[in-house]
Amino acid sequence: MIPSDDLRSEIESYLGFLIDHELEDAYETEPLNRTLSENKHAFKRAAAAPAQIHVTPVQTGNNVSALKPQSLAHLDLGTVLHEARQRASAARTLDELYAELEAFQHMPLRHEGGKGVVRFRGHAQPDILVIGEIPDEEEDARLSAFSGKAGEMMDKALKAAGIFDKAMLSPCVFWRPAGGRPLTAEDVSLNAPFMHALIRLAAPKAILLLGASAVSCVLNLDQSLAKLRGRLVSYGENQALPVMASYPPNFLLRQPQAKGLFWNDLLQLVDNAKL
Repeated sequence: MIPSDDLRSEIESYLGFLIDHELEDAYETEPLNRTLSENKHAFKRAAAAPAQIHVTPVQTGNNVSALKPQSLAHLDLGTVLHEARQRASAARTLDELYAELEAFQHMPLRHEGGKGVVRFRGHAQPDILVIGEIPDEEEDARLSAFSGKAGEMMDKALKAAGIFDKAMLSPCVFWRPAGGRPLTAEDVSLNAPFMHALIRLAAPKAILLLGASAVSCVLNLDQSLAKLRGRLVSYGENQALPVMASYPPNFLLRQPQAKGLFWNDLLQLVDNAKL
């Protein structure tokens, strides 16, 4: 039976991934003790054939939930949004920004069971600002962005690109929604002033948006991540910053075949911004 073109492409992609991660030596006729130096990389590495990478599409749109949580049932959006804008614009330092977030009692997200404000980690005056999805359970537990396996993977990528020491990492919202639910339009609107203030105060040279929620909170675009990723766009008017959207780390952990696409996105942004 001759495999279809799609099946052949998937097999080539899978084998290419094994080769990229130095796993091809597992396919031998006799077992070898790989702890011995003389048995490591016994075969000459062959160049991997180019293959089409297939990635399952991520959720389309701006990841806004049609179902409103109870905390938004009687919200006077106009009044609360005015307060959010005033608090965000009043911040002159990152410490002041987080103080305003802590004092913002009318923010519905803060009353959904999260342990507190999830803060950035990394450089306070970065060359690159990496903005991820909503905080997950580990980020909420540690109150620190990009914690756990997802954070470890992102750190390795930034180190490989030579920009780890120049990076700031932040979630796209500052509290974890109940159960990790999708963001509502109200969540995005009320969070946006603080996210824009974070960008203003951090003053990065480039922004990397990881996931549809990050795109919504920063760019306010109702566009699927699949269509936007890999394309450089700009943020701001006077001194427009290069922005790249790509896959979030939790998605890459589930679909490692997409890591190459993410890596290309990161390198393109680094090159464009001359980081």
